[in-house]
Amino acid sequence: MKKLVTLAVLGAASVTLAACGGKLGEAEKMSASGSAYSKALYNDYIALSKGEYGEGDYTDSDRFAEKAMAAAMGEEVGPYNPGEWSIPADREPVMKGAYDRLVAALNSTAKDKATVQLARAQTSFDCWVQEQEENFQPDHIAACRDAFIAAMGDVDKMIAVKPAPAPAPAPKEMVAKPMTWNILFQFDSVKMLPGSADKIAEAVKYVNNFKRPRVTIAGYTDTSGSKEYNAALSERRSEELALKAMDIGLNPQNVIMRSYGEDRLAEPTADGVKNQANRRATITVESK
Repeated sequence: MKKLVTLAVLGAASVTLAACGGKLGEAEKMSASGSAYSKALYNDYIALSKGEYGEGDYTDSDRFAEKAMAAAMGEEVGPYNPGEWSIPADREPVMKGAYDRLVAALNSTAKDKATVQLARAQTSFDCWVQEQEENFQPDHIAACRDAFIAAMGDVDKMIAVKPAPAPAPAPKEMVAKPMTWNILFQFDSVKMLPGSADKIAEAVKYVNNFKRPRVTIAGYTDTSGSKEYNAALSERRSEELALKAMDIGLNPQNVIMRSYGEDRLAEPTADGVKNQANRRATITVESK
């Protein structure tokens, strides 16, 4: 298995590849010019290129190096459009939603107000697209996806319009009472049943009452289909629920994501049984 590489680790690394050849070597010799955003993109794309080079994926290393060189020259460098990649059909809705969210931020004031954070979101998204197309290393896919979600959470905070000063709120309760919200899904789908939006909003509102809540978002399936397929489907459901909750204010830094496939059934059934109660994802809150 290739060594897991994330931007969070690479961004802190100080090791520079020496005379490695190829496009990475060419990109590393450049001095970034242009806007602060272009410079931030250059640094992160170099990190991604190094990671792929170290894993022996020279094609993707070159792709990221090319984007780094374009950013170094001050050119406008956009994120990968997942619609132009061979993304598995069942992952397309989640990735399109994430792409639209990123593009909206790129067209806002985020480049000036959240420069480094937005660059990290764009490069993490490109990492996610590249790993999702390969689709054989779930830990790599999850690392890139989680880095994107965390970076977008930071962007949202930094560009949010600050409300007018209000009276000081009452002290927040220090310990959260454990709570769980069940969100049900259609058969073999990441589409939620009607009424789910209200439940998600209720959960996010509750979470935001506490200073240091711990939130677990977990996906599940019924027993119809293979165990392997259900493991992947449960992960997509947890992703979909997490993204929707974060879109309305859930802090990604408090979130732990899990997926259990057809294990831990809400209603025990035999294998191969379609069951609505088991087609779910949950938001569980407890104090740290």
